[in-house]
Amino acid sequence: MNYNFTTKLLTLFLFLGFAAHAQDTESTMPTDRYGLGERQHEIRLDVFDAAFFSAIDLSYERVSDTDFGYGASLFLNFRDSDDGYYEKFAFTPFFRFYFLNREDYGAKGLFAEAFVKVASGEDYDNIFDLDDEDRDYFDAAIGLSIGQKWVNRRGFILEISLGGGRNIGLDEDSPEFTFRGGISLGYRF
Repeated sequence: MNYNFTTKLLTLFLFLGFAAHAQDTESTMPTDRYGLGERQHEIRLDVFDAAFFSAIDLSYERVSDTDFGYGASLFLNFRDSDDGYYEKFAFTPFFRFYFLNREDYGAKGLFAEAFVKVASGEDYDNIFDLDDEDRDYFDAAIGLSIGQKWVNRRGFILEISLGGGRNIGLDEDSPEFTFRGGISLGYRF
């Protein structure tokens, strides 16, 4: 009888061991096929503005999940306004919605963006203004843009975007419309 009890006890422990192992919820297989893990922060530099306008447009984005991201951009122009780019400074918070993602790791692909831009600059208009004077302005704009983002396996980013908005008219010297867009390179960390 003692032999039968020991066999039953050993069988019970083996069964409990297999049952406990079957309840393990952590997978040893990686779920992120690109190896980016929990990277939710991005920093980008608009290389188009840097190359052609001697300006810096630096953006930060936090990826909240596979479909949404939010962040802000800071733009600084170091040239005179008579080169055609009138903005000297701009701060632009934005919210992005990513769609048509075919991959498991989101926040890349085609996106639509809503933004609010607060900008200051100089309006240089020597065609209609006889005194040939720069007029400083400060205004805010609300706008939309669309774009495409690619993220490689190491977290490097290429982004192309284009959009615009309308200034709300805080200053009579500000332009009526504003532009947002460019070609950016960055890194997701």
